[in-house]
Amino acid sequence: MDKNKRFTRYRLYFICTLIAVFSQLAYAAEPEENELELAVIADLTNVAFSNDQWHTVLPVLGDKNRYFIATNSGKIYQLNNNKIAQSPFFDLKSALSKRNITSLTAITLDPNFNYRERDGYHTFYTAHTESSKKTKQKLAPVNTDIKAPYDSVVIRWQLTYQPDQMPKYSQQREVIRIAIQQPQEHIQQLSFNPYIEPWHDDFGLLFIALSRNEALKNEPLYAGTILRIKPKKNGLSNYAIPANNPFIKNTDVANEIVFIAGQKIIHFDWIKKSTHSLLVQLKQQEGHILVQAKLGDDWRETIPQTQIKKHLSSINTQRKTLFYHGRKIKALWGKVLHLQQLENIWLLQASTLTSVIDNVESEQNTHYKLIHNDSSEQAQFSLHQTHNGELLLLEQQQQRLYTLKKPTTVISEVTHADDQLLSDSNSNTSIFILFTIALAASYFWYLRQIGTKKQNFLHEQWANFEVNVASKSLSMYKRHAKNAEKTMNISSIICSELLLNDEVISTINLDSTPIFSNTLEEQILAVLAKENQLKMIDDKQRKIQVYLTDDQQVRYLFCLYYRVGNIRHTKLKYHEVINKALDWQWTFAQNIAPDTIEKRQLKTKQAQPLIKAAIQRKRSDDVVTQVNEISLVKVPQSSDKAATNNHDFNNSADNMSGQNPLSENKATTVTHDSFDTEFVAALDRLVSMKKQGYLDEREFNIAKAKILKDSNNA
Repeated sequence: MDKNKRFTRYRLYFICTLIAVFSQLAYAAEPEENELELAVIADLTNVAFSNDQWHTVLPVLGDKNRYFIATNSGKIYQLNNNKIAQSPFFDLKSALSKRNITSLTAITLDPNFNYRERDGYHTFYTAHTESSKKTKQKLAPVNTDIKAPYDSVVIRWQLTYQPDQMPKYSQQREVIRIAIQQPQEHIQQLSFNPYIEPWHDDFGLLFIALSRNEALKNEPLYAGTILRIKPKKNGLSNYAIPANNPFIKNTDVANEIVFIAGQKIIHFDWIKKSTHSLLVQLKQQEGHILVQAKLGDDWRETIPQTQIKKHLSSINTQRKTLFYHGRKIKALWGKVLHLQQLENIWLLQASTLTSVIDNVESEQNTHYKLIHNDSSEQAQFSLHQTHNGELLLLEQQQQRLYTLKKPTTVISEVTHADDQLLSDSNSNTSIFILFTIALAASYFWYLRQIGTKKQNFLHEQWANFEVNVASKSLSMYKRHAKNAEKTMNISSIICSELLLNDEVISTINLDSTPIFSNTLEEQILAVLAKENQLKMIDDKQRKIQVYLTDDQQVRYLFCLYYRVGNIRHTKLKYHEVINKALDWQWTFAQNIAPDTIEKRQLKTKQAQPLIKAAIQRKRSDDVVTQVNEISLVKVPQSSDKAATNNHDFNNSADNMSGQNPLSENKATTVTHDSFDTEFVAALDRLVSMKKQGYLDEREFNIAKAKILKDSNNA
């Protein structure tokens, strides 16, 4: 413990020293000009369309060189290796030819787009506006006197394609339909939280931003809202409503709603590592504002001033605001980005989020002039992001896709400043700086290697196995896979090892003596119970693995349980893995030596209550509380008769506590006529706890006295 603390302290000192050294160097070479240069990465002029504009650039999950680019009319083109296809692989109006569609308003990819075994594979969602359709499954105004001639509709589409082929859609299903009065009151945005992991309960929930309706602003649905649903068919309904939506218990607000802005929502983004906070861009009469909202906020009456983070310049064109999640441009780290146009000059405004009541807003804004060689007075840019959060700018008039980089002149000035700095320094300082850089590079390389090793640890091993007793076969599964990757006969396995934290605690092969027994099982349970009592602090790791070897000397390593600190990275719980591993050890032992294996007596299903009892016992004096959890039913006998048999029970229990594990199992079978069968069951469980190491001699005697007292008072 002390060594870990000292190491952490020295590591912090080392990092602080490096920061101090490099901050001085960076400050000396910092350019004064706030400029960023646009670099063309894709020419989109091969696409020939009229009366249409580009709408969205979507990075395709799992392929860093592939993008989907959608137009306002609902056509989607594929951009692969910076080359765009001449024809769209998807046309919304053609796919829904029987509907009177006005335009595409939003599009997003399912977070499971790249995972073949999961629901959502090669799936995307679109929102469009069409003429109203009569259906019961539609969110509509409460005031039935108001006519809503349009519907804003979300549809789920599934593609079929190979990496080198053009995608084709194969399935479609309507998810949600919302009645609206005007086409411009449509769904503004569809999005999934990119920072929620697949094992989280809120993973895969679709967020829908609906615009504000001035005539229906008193109704929650049309007051500028964000909805949250699970876009998976739920019985007769096309979607499910998460049970933790904040307005579930409010009868005046639709269950799908999670945020009511009271203003028109332009765009929202995610605040990293927060599942309940959003950065929302709202439109007001005097301009746009950025607010930090929590799920469950209702701002129809007023917006809290402390939640207003930024006032944006008054603009005619609605341009969305984004968090910078990339790492390429250090000056933009943690900033909120917004495009501005001053005459023919385009600026990128980078802002730090602070409350407007702090009166320091002007000091937190930095404007970067965008430099592009083929400038045009009619240029129109929109802001997008790559797979790793870097910036993309889409220009509508010349149809080009740009990325941002530091200007060449600035880079030359920085290089010259670095050379001048090195030339003015003496040789000792230069050697020290180079040594520090090399040391820092080695240190961060080491940290990266450790992080990569932890990340790949689970994916390098088998995740689970299933035993088919009838066919005597073993099916092996990869991580997150529903179908078996490999199946082998149990007879081909010659050795099975059970590991706890990389240490072998059980080995079964023909050379083992004995191969397996009840005594060995009890010893394994005792080791596992002791491990479970240890606190998971300082990122302590706990692993349970099974190592199999077949007759061809091929080895198969299964990681059934892996936990780091308070986070469990595998599906099965600790006691479930223990049961599974011990069941397998018995099955394998009986398969290789059926004639020499004794009958199993201790059932692994007892592992869960025994281990839970061990966790709950923090002090030896708490043993009386544990005995109460044995669920002993009082014996229906008179106190006189219990007192008569008191001496016999003491002798019997004392004998059992001194015998070996096999004889203790037999000793627990109490044959005295004065004891009820439930009394015997309680005694069996008490002796089992003592055998597994959960009770010492003193605790066993206290528990024994407690049981006697309960029987005497019956």
